Parts: sequence; C-alpha cells; structure tokens
Amino acid sequence: MDAKAAPDLQPKKNNVGLWAACGGCILVPILVIALSFAFSSGKENKPYDPNNASEAIAQCEDLVTSQLKAPSTASFDSAAARNGTAEWTVTGTVDAQNGFGAQIRSTYQCSMRIKGGKIERRLDYFG
Repeated sequence: MDAKAAPDLQPKKNNVGLWAACGGCILVPILVIALSFAFSSGKENKPYDPNNASEAIAQCEDLVTSQLKAPSTASFDSAAARNGTAEWTVTGTVDAQNGFGAQIRSTYQCSMRIKGGKIERRLDYFG
C-alpha cells in the first residue's frame, strides 16, 4: 500500500526508544556525579577536635583499617590517652580476616597531634 494514498493506515514510528537512550546518556553521568558527592567521606575537610578521645580513636582506626586485607571484617578494641594539649596516643587490638580468610588478632598504636590547625596521624605499630 502506498503511504501517500493511505497515511492513516501506515504504522506509526515510535521515537520513544531514541529519546530514552539519549536521556539515559545524560542522566547516568549526572547520577554518578551526584552519588559520588553524596557518599564522599569528607574526612579531609573535617576539622579535628583535639578534646575528643572518640575522634582520636576513629582517626587511628582509619589508619589501621587501611592496612587490613579484609577491612569489612574488622572488630576494634581501642583506648586513647592524652599526652598533652593536642596530642593523643591510641592503642588497641583488631580482629580481622587475613588474606586466607583466617581471623587474626593484631595490636596497634597510633600517635596524633595538632600542628598548624591540621592533624598529623602516624601508625606507630601494627602487628
């Protein structure tokens, strides 16, 4: 049948698929960027509270976690001691799986101090 003779009887072309593909190409990168900002830790910009033992423990546990093979399996037991106005020593143990899946207990010690408004963190011992 000729399209000019009976335009009403011709199948209509649907451009929804094309619009969905173009919209997806634009929407996906926007979502990725938005989610990366939403889930970023922001620890670099977070001010350090020198009067908070919990903050010192959290900072140390972050250092220890970065050394673990299976950080999601970590279970911490930590204590903090103040060494001065803005200095802390954190000691403790961590139970976590090693590379073979065995649960291992390790001891650690961290030192933290404020210098020029920024925190200096150091993992003194881990093993």
